[in-house]
Amino acid sequence: MTATRELLRELTPEEVSFAMVCERADIPRASAYHFFPNINALFLGLRLWHSEVLGESIAAVQVVRFDAWQDYMSCLIGVGAQITREDPALMRLNYGMPGGISEARQIGKSLDVKIVTTALENLERRFVMPDWPERERVMATAFTIIDSIFRLSFREQGEITDEMVREAGRASIAYLRCYLPEYIEVRKA
Repeated sequence: MTATRELLRELTPEEVSFAMVCERADIPRASAYHFFPNINALFLGLRLWHSEVLGESIAAVQVVRFDAWQDYMSCLIGVGAQITREDPALMRLNYGMPGGISEARQIGKSLDVKIVTTALENLERRFVMPDWPERERVMATAFTIIDSIFRLSFREQGEITDEMVREAGRASIAYLRCYLPEYIEVRKA
């Protein structure tokens, strides 16, 4: 996995081969096949690891610091951008890997559920939230907006730029304002 990350810092996912990873890791291919049947399995392992780190980092955000739901959402966006930008290999893998691999979609769905659940639970913990229909779907859509803007930034600039992080915040918060009031009362301690 480490060798795969190193190669992805230099090359696109399409340029990395299983043989290159084995050579970089100084592991015979026959031994590597025992753990990973192909390059896509290695990529999926890295994506799974990244999703775990991202989920844990978002869960660690202390919602009690915020007096407005918009500030909490902006913080989550910043954390997501920071974790993703810390390692160019993971950014390339998340936004430069072909999306047709069903396992990759499943990892994405699992991460989405974790992030949406965490965000909604924290909002409920901190704020007197109104009853809003289809709240899980709405929050999932907000995070999909964020992810799409990050993907666009990567495709256009080769990175997630600060401007596109701000744009992700503007777009997702504007969308959520269709369902949430501007001001929501903070719960009493």
